[in-house]
Amino acid sequence: PYDYLVDVLQRIDRHPAADVAQLTPRLWKEYFAGQPLRSDISTTTG
Repeated sequence: PYDYLVDVLQRIDRHPAADVAQLTPRLWKEYFAGQPLRSDISTTTG
């Protein structure tokens, strides 16, 4: 759940509105779970 939330909050402002369904949990897992966006905080603290 944490990876999903962090990814979607970063992705939502630049994701095409026509493809917003891809940001639902079920479709997000299919499209983005392999390479989720990470928070700057998590990359600096290890």
